[in-house]
Amino acid sequence: MKRIFPIGKQDICLCAVHGCCLIIFFFLIGTVSFAAESTTMLQEKDCGKCHLFKLKTITAEGGKHATEVGCLDCHPQHPPKGENTIAACTLCHTGQPHFQIEDCLQCHADPHKPLVSLRDPAKPARKECLSCHADVGQQMSGASSRHAQLFCTHCHNRHGFIPSCLGCHKPHLAQQTVIDCANCHPAHSPLQIVPTGYIPVTFCMVCHKKQASDLAETNTNHRGINCVFCHNGVHPSIPRCQDCHGLPHAKSIHRQYRGCLDCHGDAHRLISNM
Repeated sequence: MKRIFPIGKQDICLCAVHGCCLIIFFFLIGTVSFAAESTTMLQEKDCGKCHLFKLKTITAEGGKHATEVGCLDCHPQHPPKGENTIAACTLCHTGQPHFQIEDCLQCHADPHKPLVSLRDPAKPARKECLSCHADVGQQMSGASSRHAQLFCTHCHNRHGFIPSCLGCHKPHLAQQTVIDCANCHPAHSPLQIVPTGYIPVTFCMVCHKKQASDLAETNTNHRGINCVFCHNGVHPSIPRCQDCHGLPHAKSIHRQYRGCLDCHGDAHRLISNM
């Protein structure tokens, strides 16, 4: 008996194509189903299989994110089944004023390198910085200066970066270094001058020219004394003569002349002979 609809080569090819499509379709369904079911079984070692770059970044620059938490602590679920793919920062970061500031990513651009990725100075920041560095805020408000009017990111354009004073300021003398600046001027309260360490007389002479001239002309021992030996407190500190000299004269003289400089003129140009 002859077939009413004989099967030709074209029909065989179509059947083969349809069959392959069905096989691929069922394979994909099975793969997606397996992936959805296996999201709850993900382990830390699985993350690097797809997210190798992120893993390298957090290992090299993640700080505590690399040592104290794992990928699954911040990414508890994975698509397509999970929607809670990125945990809120406040899940871990609580208990400090800094953590109450909204939108962490405005400053910490990449959670995989949270400190390294702090945003550039184009974004003004003050309260965000001072919420961690409260001591700096106290220093700046305690001695007002132009520094106190600047945003923190004006000088610190990345976290932990300490700029050179000479990047903005000209030194009093050409030979002065950044270390010399810091010996007198605290960075966050620069007008509250507190000399520390060895300060050459030439540094003081730049501003105090008359006093330097008077000392150069006197023949007393004051001429050879370093300025900060006497002026060792917050500038301008004026010591009492008695701190070094005590009461060198008879009590009757000190009762009559209470001020040493009433007789001896100026401490930088003493009148030594009565």
